[in-house]
Amino acid sequence: MWDSDIETADPPLGRCPVCDVRIPAANLVIAYDTAGDWPRMLATCPDCEGAVNPV
Repeated sequence: MWDSDIETADPPLGRCPVCDVRIPAANLVIAYDTAGDWPRMLATCPDCEGAVNPV
């Protein structure tokens, strides 16, 4: 498996809500603004390999 705890220059997007692995910024698929305070993101989890909303 890919070592998802490798430090990068960009901060991680958050953690996968399914397996709790850190999602690196390079895995961002799309980010969009909503009516709330924070933008929503869709990223690929390096362990699950699924599209998730990082938390």
